Amino acid sequence: MITAGGLHGGDGNQNLALVTVAYHSQQALESLAQDLARQQQCQFVWLLVNNAPLSAPLKQDQLTCRGVEIQIINGQEGEGFGRGCNRAFDHLAAAGFNGWVWLLNPDTQLRRGDECARMIQKLKSCDQRTVLGTAVCGAEGELEASGGWIDPGLQFRRRRVGEQLIKNKAIEAAAVEVDWLSGCSLALKPEAHRPVARFDDDFLLYYEDIDLCLRLKARGAQVLWWPQLLIGHQKGSGSQVPSSRRLKLSTISYLRFIQRYCPKWVQLLRVARLIINALLRMPLQPKRSVCRAFLLANLALNSRNASKNELGKAEAA
Repeated sequence: MITAGGLHGGDGNQNLALVTVAYHSQQALESLAQDLARQQQCQFVWLLVNNAPLSAPLKQDQLTCRGVEIQIINGQEGEGFGRGCNRAFDHLAAAGFNGWVWLLNPDTQLRRGDECARMIQKLKSCDQRTVLGTAVCGAEGELEASGGWIDPGLQFRRRRVGEQLIKNKAIEAAAVEVDWLSGCSLALKPEAHRPVARFDDDFLLYYEDIDLCLRLKARGAQVLWWPQLLIGHQKGSGSQVPSSRRLKLSTISYLRFIQRYCPKWVQLLRVARLIINALLRMPLQPKRSVCRAFLLANLALNSRNASKNELGKAEAA
């Protein structure tokens, strides 16, 4: 049984485990640890999944987080966000924890000091299969698109949460039902779902959070964006992924997402547009453009299954 000052995962909505997936994230984690140490009137366990155990082992002694139980789980070098979260979910389940899990990026900020207490209080009123996301604010104070809706057609992600929802007094204490939430700040109870909630390993970088929300919602779960809890986010500072690897993995995830959720005509038009953009940038970014054009061409020229096989080869290359 995982415990943190008496907290455990067997008796209700009050239970909370924080999960952060890290990749070369020591500096960002040290800042987040300071925020967590200031959290008031609540107890929780913080699981850190390190996806760079060989190239960047985490220095736990520098994660000053008095009063918080920290557990480090070593993943495999270069694993993605979804696989890291699944590793944490499996670890918690094996330890007997079946409570709420709050996913937080390494570069998030909880500066008020009451965010965890407010999250726990909110979860008490939620159905156990709810997926709950929070508002996320960027470094300049701008509201990030941390949730939204999926529409048919080319602009399938055009409708996203915005400032008007935060200013709307009608939803001051409520939450807004959406189709998807950002994994940057997302709470769920993985073991409450049947089958249990896990990310799809096929999504290597990006879209894994949207895919999970869509699958859980299709099985009857509520997906809610809660604008009254605002989390800071120093975007891009949490995981230092080389640009060439980021490009390859994000392209693979994008292709797999539109294969799964978009009609064929949308797939073809989206891929055609991206190939044209890659070719236009060829003189300035030859290596980057060739990589993206190659991956996109596989989707355009092959069938759904053949494309996936080809992308798997590209992933392993």
